[in-house]
Amino acid sequence: MHDDRSVEEMAGEVLMRQAKARAERTGESIKEALEAVLNTEAGTQLRQLRDAPHHEERVEEWQVGMARERAEERAEDLGEDLEEPPEHPTHG
Repeated sequence: MHDDRSVEEMAGEVLMRQAKARAERTGESIKEALEAVLNTEAGTQLRQLRDAPHHEERVEEWQVGMARERAEERAEDLGEDLEEPPEHPTHG
């Protein structure tokens, strides 16, 4: 699946979708619902993503970059685990 939207557009769409769903559930105005969504942990993360330096990057490019970063972190963690002596010797 190719996504030509920017990260900013994707995050904004998700926030608006959540606000509309909340407004329908609660009877709040869209503005009130959006404010409530932005005050949640997920809303805060989406706002940060929307406003981050890479906000103009295409979603597909951003996802590839995030996957690469996670793989590098896992490799680093694995390397650290391999350098640590085992807690329990495997042979006596």
